Amino acid sequence: MISAIIFDMDGLMIDSEPLQKEAWQATARRYGRAIDDALFTRMLGLREVESTALVIRELGLSVEAKALWAERNQLYLAGLPGRLRAMPGLYELLAELPPRGLCRAVATSGERRYVETVMRELELEGQWDALVVAQDVTRGKPAPDVYLLAAQRLQLAPSQCLVLEDAPNGIAAAKAAGMKCIAIPNEDTRALNLSAADAVMPSLLAARDCLDVLMR
Repeated sequence: MISAIIFDMDGLMIDSEPLQKEAWQATARRYGRAIDDALFTRMLGLREVESTALVIRELGLSVEAKALWAERNQLYLAGLPGRLRAMPGLYELLAELPPRGLCRAVATSGERRYVETVMRELELEGQWDALVVAQDVTRGKPAPDVYLLAAQRLQLAPSQCLVLEDAPNGIAAAKAAGMKCIAIPNEDTRALNLSAADAVMPSLLAARDCLDVLMR
């Protein structure tokens, strides 16, 4: 039986990927470069250290990773207030979990300051039984570390956890952790290969409507 739902954050709980792409493009333009859709797709689900290293390598930039991330992060965080939107069905799904005795957790590649901003903007502070961010683990997705740590903090076995993800890197991480994973893609990930997930659903609302089935 499933005892907890673990949520990815970007692209699953919030419609943040267009804002992230915007910030990365603005950063790249400062160096006379551009990030195409193929590169951005490869970045989905990665932590700052992996995504920044990928950008530097693929764009051939001569800049330290910390400096590039600081530029991108300044642009991104400055553009968040008032622009973050929860994905349709997020609040409805979350409301259904406590009555069923299900724990609620987040396991994200986002860094702590950013995650705190998101939770504050969406009024979701203090509503989680466990929350794992990039700084909490050595390896980011597709390694299973964030999900294994979330299960540990919930004091549950991985097999008792159901993960909701939107992208291949996150699905790979969840499956490597030994967890059931449902893919709920967004506009940026809908065309990607999500076949490693146990099932694909069109929305968080659809997941809410199938909760009793998903808990088995």
